[in-house]
Amino acid sequence: MAIKYRILKFITRLFHTVYSYDFSIKLKGKIDRLYTVWISNNIKKIDYSSLIGKDCFLNGGQYIEIGKNSVIGRHGVLTCWDSYQGESFTPSIIIGDNCSIGEFCHITSTNSITIGNGVLTGRRITITDNSHGGSYRVEMDILPINRRICSKGPVVIEDNVWIGDKACIMAGVRVGKGTIIAANAVVTKDVPAYSLVAGIPAKVIKNFN
Repeated sequence: MAIKYRILKFITRLFHTVYSYDFSIKLKGKIDRLYTVWISNNIKKIDYSSLIGKDCFLNGGQYIEIGKNSVIGRHGVLTCWDSYQGESFTPSIIIGDNCSIGEFCHITSTNSITIGNGVLTGRRITITDNSHGGSYRVEMDILPINRRICSKGPVVIEDNVWIGDKACIMAGVRVGKGTIIAANAVVTKDVPAYSLVAGIPAKVIKNFN
């Protein structure tokens, strides 16, 4: 095994002289830029300085706006649903300037999601203003995918919020300016500005005011 490893290491070292890791990162950036130009034709508004990573999935792009110098990581899912099961909605997703949304994000709207300026998120975060059904017993015997879409209200995330990996922000929530949301937190209620929240459901751990 040691001999095979050394041979493999030698081959990859030779390959690395032609196709280095640094070069691969630069190439990834070029591919994402090209992908952004292509997919921007499906978006209501996006500034030329912003970037959408390759393999993002869009639905209802005509209701999505992205400001300046913002980045949506690869494999993100951004969906706006204007109709479902015969009901009509007026969705919107607005992302401000200088935001960085991590890879594999899931942002979905039938109501309104507004993300302010300077928001940073980890990977695999979820932001939703809706759900399948309203958690009523009468709906439990219906297939979840066939339940009516409910929204408890819009989601507003104010400026300079930092959201950790795999955190979830649910419908009807306002997250105050400068807040830190810990990894894996599930935010179900409004969060005051300049706070640290964590847990399921998320609670204020510290307030910096």
